[in-house]
Amino acid sequence: MREIKVEVGSQNLKKPVLLLAAILLCLLAPYSIRAQAASSCESLMRLQPAAGEQNRKAGRKCADELPGLDPQEQARIIREYTTRLPQSIDPGEYESLARKLAPNAALPLQAHAARYYAHTPGPETVQRIDALMARANANRDKLAKAHLYFAKATRVFRLGGDPAVMESYLQQGLDLAQEEQISGLLPFIYNAQAVRAKVEGEYDIAIEQYQKSLGAFEANGDVAGTGIIYANIGNIFSDLGDNAQAVKLYRQAITIYKQHSPDKVDRLITVLTNLGSALTLQEQFDSAMAAFNEARTLGRQTDNLRMNGLIDYQNAVALHGSGQTGPAIEMAERSVSQILENRDPSEAATALNWLASRYIEAGRLGDARNALDRARQIMEPEGVGAEGLLENRGNTFWAQEYAESMGALLVALDRPADAAPYLNVALQLSNNRFEQEKMTAIANSQLLFDLRDREVRLSAMQGQALIADLELDQARLQTVLGFAVAIGIGLVAFFLYRSYLAQRRLAETKDTFLSEIHHRTKNNLQVLTSLLNMDIRRSQSGATARGSRQDAANRARTMALVHDHIYNHGNPSSTKIDVKIFLEDLLGLLSESLGSANVSLHWDVVSAKVDVDRLTPFGLLVCELVTNAYKHAFDDKGGEIAVSLAGKPGTLELIVKDNGSGFDQEKANGDSDSVGLLLLEDLADQIDGKLSVKTDTSGTTWVLAPQKRIEK
Repeated sequence: MREIKVEVGSQNLKKPVLLLAAILLCLLAPYSIRAQAASSCESLMRLQPAAGEQNRKAGRKCADELPGLDPQEQARIIREYTTRLPQSIDPGEYESLARKLAPNAALPLQAHAARYYAHTPGPETVQRIDALMARANANRDKLAKAHLYFAKATRVFRLGGDPAVMESYLQQGLDLAQEEQISGLLPFIYNAQAVRAKVEGEYDIAIEQYQKSLGAFEANGDVAGTGIIYANIGNIFSDLGDNAQAVKLYRQAITIYKQHSPDKVDRLITVLTNLGSALTLQEQFDSAMAAFNEARTLGRQTDNLRMNGLIDYQNAVALHGSGQTGPAIEMAERSVSQILENRDPSEAATALNWLASRYIEAGRLGDARNALDRARQIMEPEGVGAEGLLENRGNTFWAQEYAESMGALLVALDRPADAAPYLNVALQLSNNRFEQEKMTAIANSQLLFDLRDREVRLSAMQGQALIADLELDQARLQTVLGFAVAIGIGLVAFFLYRSYLAQRRLAETKDTFLSEIHHRTKNNLQVLTSLLNMDIRRSQSGATARGSRQDAANRARTMALVHDHIYNHGNPSSTKIDVKIFLEDLLGLLSESLGSANVSLHWDVVSAKVDVDRLTPFGLLVCELVTNAYKHAFDDKGGEIAVSLAGKPGTLELIVKDNGSGFDQEKANGDSDSVGLLLLEDLADQIDGKLSVKTDTSGTTWVLAPQKRIEK
């Protein structure tokens, strides 16, 4: 009976218990689903940015489950996502996802998405971003506003707007990002500030901002982000003329992009285009065209055509270099309209000038003039002339390219007077880019060479990204320790080997920078000499003015020769130059420039090593003495000038002698205010030399004896 009662009792209780359980399950089911969704998104937030395919899978799962959460939870997850920017959700899905979320929750995501369409031309894009900014202001949403300021800056840059406006937007975005601790946005703002500085030639500021950006990407564990910085520092190396180093950095960036952010196709297209351009400058035309073709194919596959115009123009340059001039011209002609539609118009002006050069080579002068007129309409829309380029608030790199090519083309068209202003502006823009900012940047070159340490840290970050992938897969948790140990051992070996390579690269790269400084300085001085020579030919102010300009041209030519010898004859491991080779070249130039039928110049110089720091004042002093002899020593009968450098190491003595009529001894002894004599004394002081002179009716002899050793 007891067993029957128990059985009957259990049967009587079963139905109420089951009913209660069903009710509880129905009540708790939504919370269980939300917890699972939140768990998916929380797992996503714990990953390093762009940490592999597992990251992207987690991003897709989170995006699928987010719309099912309540608005408050949606807002929390979206705000965390747009603060850290793990870049796990496909940017192409941002808009569709935002439409499924509560409006206020979606706003930061919509603001972040604006950067991806900000470059689209037309007023609709501006209105769209402004509408989002109005909502952000109404909601006092500083996170959304920071992203929108970055999008506005992106638009200004991509469409060739005023860099000052771009910088203003970036600074407002940076202030908000720092205030709100938007860690994912900070490296992109620093990078954009660096890009803005770089296009205006402010290389010291650019390098400083690139370093900040690289550090911020690393702090976020964003391996893919470091690829952006490697690519952009490659652009600086390319601007400075070190295309070999630029190619290495571009290829490293391409590897990072393909491994860690293959969905960021626009980045890959850009760096492939820059790689092709650098390879063209190294005359590796086949490799360059392969890079352009890969970039173009990626653009077609993803309907990303913004770069097509620039790709075609750079590809045309490579085709021409490889001897395919006809196809090159056709491709460049096609590129102009594409560039004007999607990119900075000054790039199109440079392409038009390049086309004009090819037309001139082909004898198509009418086409050349039309191309020049179109380029002028772009760069000088109000007829401001060459001087207006100095006030150009766009990319100074393209402005300088335009001025140089315009000057060269006008010279080729036998219009030197029209060419002179453009060459002068090109010289000023070059000085702005490569004397002040470049020298400062090189003085801080340890920032660039810090890349050796970045490579070690990059390898460590790749290990961390691998571990993050493993943590996501619960079945492989036990292998994490083994991978960590292996990575640690590998990094020790990597560091030891990389330290050796880095020291060697440091020395090689410094030599490259120094060579490029001398090369560009020599080019600048040659442009200056050409301008002075043009001025001499056009001068109407008499022999005295023309003679003064001729002296200035010879001085510039002397300094250019110094840099030519440093660049072409110097030993990278030494700071000494053979003065015999230098003097023979200098005296030959002076003979061609100043010589006349009745004056002969002879020289006899020994071989000796002179420090490059003393070579310029020494060369200028020789130039002044020989020039003075040519100009003042002889009457119509003419005569001879003899230059000798003799003696043993440590006691070298320079003698410049003529057999002319002599000159006023008092002026030679310094009793006059003669600028030429003061210059001679100053130059002698710069090389620790003592200058003396003997003069009479049989001629003049100048002697420079060193007070300290200037050679070894």
